[in-house]
Amino acid sequence: MLARCAKIKPLKLIRKLKMKFQADREVLSDAVSFLVRMLSPRPQLPQLSGVVVDATDGSITLSIFDYEVVARVSIAGSVEKPGKTLVQARLLAEIVSKLPSDSVSVELVESRVSINSGSSKFSLSAMSMAEYPQTPEVPSGSGTVKAEEFSDAVAEVSIAASREEVTPVLTAVMVSSKAKELSLVATDRFRVAVKTVPWNSKSSETEVLIPARVLSEIAKTFSGSGDVEIGIGSSEKEMVGFTSGNKMVATSTIKGKYPAVLQLFPSDTPHFAVLNTGDLSDATKRVSLVVDRDKPIRFSFGSAELNLESIGSDVADASEQVSCSLTGEDTVVSLKPQFLIDALSSVEAEMVQIGFTSNPNNPNKPGPVLITPVGSNNSYKYLLQPNLLVS
Repeated sequence: MLARCAKIKPLKLIRKLKMKFQADREVLSDAVSFLVRMLSPRPQLPQLSGVVVDATDGSITLSIFDYEVVARVSIAGSVEKPGKTLVQARLLAEIVSKLPSDSVSVELVESRVSINSGSSKFSLSAMSMAEYPQTPEVPSGSGTVKAEEFSDAVAEVSIAASREEVTPVLTAVMVSSKAKELSLVATDRFRVAVKTVPWNSKSSETEVLIPARVLSEIAKTFSGSGDVEIGIGSSEKEMVGFTSGNKMVATSTIKGKYPAVLQLFPSDTPHFAVLNTGDLSDATKRVSLVVDRDKPIRFSFGSAELNLESIGSDVADASEQVSCSLTGEDTVVSLKPQFLIDALSSVEAEMVQIGFTSNPNNPNKPGPVLITPVGSNNSYKYLLQPNLLVS
């Protein structure tokens, strides 16, 4: 008997992958949705479409990394079995957002992730972490800015960034920091938007290009927070980190030389018109209904009235009048309606000033128009031209 037993090989212990925790459904859903918004729509590897779920004692950390963006959020939960797994991010977000109960249980056994809430039960395949990249270091805070002011500034400026990937630098927002001021600039070569916000920093002056798509999502995410801490890195692959509360996002910057668009802004515009912001926006939207795509509207500024006219449509035409106060000679300019509507949507004032400039190449033709709010807050500027501002 002993001899027979001696021939039996000892069992090889196999470590089973396990993890189990419970969390508030709404809190978990908000965390996963936040991460999904940060994910690239076209990840380089299948694993990069996943979210890493790391459960430790009393805390669950969820994170994503796609070589361009790092995002992480920590939530409270009841952790029964600590563990770590990778699961399809968008599918997880869809499931958790529609679960019926206030509580959700997540359990990993081997290669399956079970998600239970009330009578709903889901089972997902865990993704392999063998090829998941190492998350880079996130730069520490260089300064802080009020979240609401920062969110508004990004929304007002990012609309002017280019959507065409042909020129990557133009898809970015240029963020320049000084000790007491953060400046944001964006252009698509037809328009330039600029906004400055106060911020508290002891770091040296810095200038970085941040992808407008990512920056917009970051700003919306943190809009309800108190302050946002911004850290600007200085390594070879420069990153900018944003932290507020339990959420953190860091994004790679875009390398390249940004066009010198700030020098295009005139020092003053003695020739200008003042109009009601809402009236001008509404009139432009109505007249643009009959304007073909990318066609301009003719704006004829008189001493007391602005006349808007559609141009170049064989199907229909439209015109409308808006009261205005003009300083200088009567002026006619043709502008793309959507570009003007974008500018007016960012003017946080009842009245708006349209400043006129001369064309440096042809003094007989109007140059770019400068759109600014009327009032004490003049930190927002928007330069609009039918032709290219920069080549």
